[in-house]
Amino acid sequence: MELVPSRPSLWKGAVAGLAGGIVGTFVKSQAEPVLQKLGETLFPPTHAEKERRGADVMGHSDRMPPATLAQDATDAVGVTLSRDEKLAAQSAIHWAFGTTAGVAYGVLAEITDIETAYGVPAATVLSAATHGSTLPAAGLQAPPDRLPTAWWVWELGSHLVYGLTVEIVRRGVRQALG
Repeated sequence: MELVPSRPSLWKGAVAGLAGGIVGTFVKSQAEPVLQKLGETLFPPTHAEKERRGADVMGHSDRMPPATLAQDATDAVGVTLSRDEKLAAQSAIHWAFGTTAGVAYGVLAEITDIETAYGVPAATVLSAATHGSTLPAAGLQAPPDRLPTAWWVWELGSHLVYGLTVEIVRRGVRQALG
């Protein structure tokens, strides 16, 4: 059974990636609180650590990078978002980014000969490019070395779950598309 088609198709790669991105984003959002509990059980953070930007997805969801980005963007035009508005914007940003990353991944997997390794390398790169560098540099999240050890469990862990899910769904959809 051949999982990678002999003739690349950008639209089939994009559709498969979109499906993977949608399912992966959903699964990642479900995994984060479970992994946060696990991480905090294994590596209990201090109160001060949990107060940092991006450090507490369950207790301070309105301080996560997408919510902070939404607030910073609206602050620039003189609008202050309520907590509910920040959370709604965060959800929209989270879904838009997750599905877009899935589409990009699907297209790249289609047109390159890279070994996808079930999405793990791509998820690691995605995590490093966002939470590991860009978001802290933009002030949307505390630097990784200032976040609690538990953060690594749930943030990196949820990205790995995302990558694995995207790849499994992408392969299935791509195979179904022929």
